[in-house]
Amino acid sequence: MNLDCEKGHSLAELVQNLAEAIAWCSSRPRPWSPFATFRSADIAPEFGSNSRKSWIQSVARQRRRVLGAGTISLQRKFYGYEGRLLAYFPDENLACGVAQDETQGFFTVDNVPPWDTWVAYLHEDEQTNYLVAWVPGAMTRMVDGGVRVIPEECVGWVDERCPRLVKSLAAQGIELAEFGLSAK
Repeated sequence: MNLDCEKGHSLAELVQNLAEAIAWCSSRPRPWSPFATFRSADIAPEFGSNSRKSWIQSVARQRRRVLGAGTISLQRKFYGYEGRLLAYFPDENLACGVAQDETQGFFTVDNVPPWDTWVAYLHEDEQTNYLVAWVPGAMTRMVDGGVRVIPEECVGWVDERCPRLVKSLAAQGIELAEFGLSAK
């Protein structure tokens, strides 16, 4: 898969950001409130540009700063934590708001997953660009309910909607199920 790294992130950035997103989200207080828990003020996106990549980069940079020194790497069954990768296709969004209610605020009225879960913005080609987010295992059933009620299907699970990404990750030695990142 050829990614446009000017408009989106590289696979290496995705893998690093994923490890940090898992570490960050697993440190959030429980029980989780989907609306409040994953929209931390201290890592909120900086919307100073029109670049989707820069919005996700700002979250990743701030999250990395707050997590502290050192490199966090993706590990099999990271911290004993499982989850699932979600893809949000902003150009397909009609902002129906129905998933917001279904997920108790995990998705916004615009069907955007919360920024604490943001991993990368991938730009495969002019028709295929999407935000990748990590959904903690305990929330996948509720989030799946939200995914299923969005009529325009602008959100879906990476293992179901992004075969090129799944193949590219596998070529890097990252099988989603092996890392606890897939419900399959």
